[in-house]
Amino acid sequence: MYGTPGTHTYVLPFGILYDVTDRGPLWDPLLNMYAYTYDYQTDEFRSSTLNPYAPTSWFYYWGHWGDKFYPLSDPRQYRFVGQYHYVSGPTGPRYKHLGRKHICQGLEEEPCNIRTWFAGARDLPKEWRPLGEDEDLSEEDVRKFAYANREMELRRAAAEDAFNRAPGWN
Repeated sequence: MYGTPGTHTYVLPFGILYDVTDRGPLWDPLLNMYAYTYDYQTDEFRSSTLNPYAPTSWFYYWGHWGDKFYPLSDPRQYRFVGQYHYVSGPTGPRYKHLGRKHICQGLEEEPCNIRTWFAGARDLPKEWRPLGEDEDLSEEDVRKFAYANREMELRRAAAEDAFNRAPGWN
């Protein structure tokens, strides 16, 4: 999902792979969300009251998510323009030091460097352009958007209430 229509290149050499997107339908991702609470001291992970039957077992998976790295000697692995096809996926949230006291992932005694500048044109944020001709919101989109905003306000209030009542966070 991209925030703006247009061409979006992947991080591959020569721009050989990219997505071309249009405006698409108005969609509220909060209508498909799962909310959870986590107490890092007891390692207790629970679905919130917003979705009490949401799955939780995925949180306790200890391996890498996604593909596994294979050496070039394995017949399944290949490289294209220096990039391996199969690389190990990321680890899950339990490996992310969820009880840390500062924003950086490392241990507290490690330096925490937060970049506050853009390194180059590639890092600049995309320009948000106003709606163009034939891109005005329809009455139906306006109604959906107003309803979704109200729904989002109710969900945020409920999530904030559940968060404030969760043990270990007050």
